[in-house]
Amino acid sequence: MNNIDKIWETVLAVLLAVLGGLARVLNLKDKQKLKWSKILSELFISGFSGIMVLMLAHIYGLSGDWVGIICGMSGWVGPKILDILAKLVSKAVGIDIDGNNDKKKSDSE
Repeated sequence: MNNIDKIWETVLAVLLAVLGGLARVLNLKDKQKLKWSKILSELFISGFSGIMVLMLAHIYGLSGDWVGIICGMSGWVGPKILDILAKLVSKAVGIDIDGNNDKKKSDSE
């Protein structure tokens, strides 16, 4: 895959994630009054989620169709997917992001 293809893949992944986030925001419009700041923050989080999921999809060697599906869905779930990714990364590199080890140390002392 050349650089132009990678750029377009990234643009498409982010677009699908943002559209997923927009779909979620529009789904919530009847439940709460939406402000532009809330909409923009949701779309930013969705786009960021899409980029992170795209990178993860490359690690696992997923096909283009799967990449599109999971990037769109990552936009829909937004911050929840970032929590899941944070746990995966912390487990993979051995970093305790929740600070649970500190609690265990202080509880046992």
